[in-house]
Amino acid sequence: MFSNAEFSSRNSYSFPGMPSENLEMEKSIIIASECRVDGNKLYSQRNFFDALVKYNESLCYAPEGSEAIGLAYANRSAVYFEMKMYEKCLKNIELAKLNGYPENNFHILDKRSQKCHELEAEQQQVTENPFEFVKLSYKANPRLPFVVNCLELRQSDIFGRYIVTTQDLNVGDILAIEEPHFKIIKSDSRYDSCPEMNKFQRCSVCLKDNLMDLIPCPYCISTMFCSEKCRDYAMTSYHNYECGIIDILLKTGIMQMAIRVFFQALNIFNGSVEDLQNFLSNFINSSTSVYDFDFSKSNEDAAAKYHLLSAFCLARSDKSSMSESPEIIFRLNSQLLDIWNKHSDFIEFFIARAIQLYDCNFHGICGWSIQKSYNTEPQMIGVGCYTFASLINHSCAPNINRCYVYDKVVIMVDKPIKKGEQLFDCYRSTFLIKPKAERQITLYEQYSFHCQCEACTKDYPQFKSLKSMDKKILKWAKKSKNEISKLDPNEAKKKFQEYCKAIQLHFEAHGYPSSELVLLQECLQECTSVILKPKLLMP
Repeated sequence: MFSNAEFSSRNSYSFPGMPSENLEMEKSIIIASECRVDGNKLYSQRNFFDALVKYNESLCYAPEGSEAIGLAYANRSAVYFEMKMYEKCLKNIELAKLNGYPENNFHILDKRSQKCHELEAEQQQVTENPFEFVKLSYKANPRLPFVVNCLELRQSDIFGRYIVTTQDLNVGDILAIEEPHFKIIKSDSRYDSCPEMNKFQRCSVCLKDNLMDLIPCPYCISTMFCSEKCRDYAMTSYHNYECGIIDILLKTGIMQMAIRVFFQALNIFNGSVEDLQNFLSNFINSSTSVYDFDFSKSNEDAAAKYHLLSAFCLARSDKSSMSESPEIIFRLNSQLLDIWNKHSDFIEFFIARAIQLYDCNFHGICGWSIQKSYNTEPQMIGVGCYTFASLINHSCAPNINRCYVYDKVVIMVDKPIKKGEQLFDCYRSTFLIKPKAERQITLYEQYSFHCQCEACTKDYPQFKSLKSMDKKILKWAKKSKNEISKLDPNEAKKKFQEYCKAIQLHFEAHGYPSSELVLLQECLQECTSVILKPKLLMP
């Protein structure tokens, strides 16, 4: 462990995007103190979640080397003590001492530390590991270790590129656990489902909340990390360019992700736009996909290039709905402007391509809040580029479901899939929610295809008009759906298996859709949420 001050001296980075030109908000001892005072009021009310948000905001505003950093860590340690999170309390006490906390008050921290050690010895440790439940159901692909080996990429004039299975798949099977190479944290108050305070609640790299135990960027006021590892990765992968303009980028919507992809791509080639351009020029019209690379043996640099190509070649053309030139972003900083002046044509081409990917291939990342009052539904926490998941075609009656563990997307079967059949995701609304005509218009406007899925060709009725094939199962499904929120994770795991078996048997006996089968699918999804959402919650 080392302090923020040590980090500055022990690591040397080229920072063309550092906030040296007073572009937006700067570090401020006054604002840091105000945030800490607000946090203290919330702490006294035992509103620990909001108190931690304010202490984290204070950390972000506190100037490097100032006493305000140590005070914020000390305040945070008090919250963790009250929450009986003694390990985190001790860690923050150490950070406070390393970062300017007044030495004449060390006795306060020492007393708290002593109590932690006494209570920690009596405490039974509780750990959460969602990957004890989330595991691939079959042998992994030797080249793509995050995908099961029974899935293959195929191509046709009708479907384009698509994914099929070479064996029967059962309900509940987990087929992929994919981490996005390109991703952003979303922190835009213009969207109700995307809290502005996300940036003070999650690591900007892996999107973990880490129970709010985060460290700030030494230079900007809107970026936090869960560890030195994530901080070092960000500083050498993209944040060296976006640090000084991050407050503006966070409010640019689609452009934020497109710019991030460019900055990451530029760092892959050590800042050389010429090398990046030459590398991509050989693949402009390529059908390259994630299946063309061996991720099991590649080093970090090679894997980064594979991810870039796999993402870049998802785009169908260079056209996009880019309403504004990225020039306005590059003009915010003199060094970024220099890059723009020398390579504006290529940058515009690259950004246009990335925006098209955003429109069609990037996925919103949903996560659970650790605040009790907001733990009922997942929230939008980021956007990611999943180069395998993006190869799955659309159906208004999908046979897989997506859920998220931190930044990883988990592909799970939610109705039986026979050998040789396609995997289908749902890009927009299912037939249960919207009528066929409305779905067709939406899909054509956004994705430029006329949907010919089974729900459209057979014109499946919406949920309210579905028939029941088994009244007994329907009654059980309705009762189960009302009880799921009361289940603990272990009970939910048992029910998960029951629902998988019931869906499998009912599908084989009666086909799809029916009202009870749809309700059982919803039960399965809600059970998964109970299992995966965080157990340690804050008032």
